[in-house]
Amino acid sequence: MRMRKLLVGLSLALLSAMPAMAAAPGCVRETKLQVCCSRNSALIDLSIVSCRKIGNVVIEVKDSEGHTLYREEGKAMTPELIRRLDKGTFPKGELTMLVTARDFRVSQRFTVE
Repeated sequence: MRMRKLLVGLSLALLSAMPAMAAAPGCVRETKLQVCCSRNSALIDLSIVSCRKIGNVVIEVKDSEGHTLYREEGKAMTPELIRRLDKGTFPKGELTMLVTARDFRVSQRFTVE
């Protein structure tokens, strides 16, 4: 009986400490966006890494004049989102990838050759 109370108390202590462990100092607040558009590949690789789950997200590709060439809305239930886009649907030249979510708004320029 005493061992049972000890185990219940220990498990409750661990469960109450879980949120504190989730926000540990190893959690970086900065969201990282990586766009890889290789000349050898027919795809544009997009990788988003965040500290917490991303949630609702909007991915846009814009040209140098600000015209939207591609727009996708979705929901990511994890802190990482990976997309591959067909490079053939975009004109050659410099484009901007813009990713907007509740906690962040990041952009990166890339070139389609």
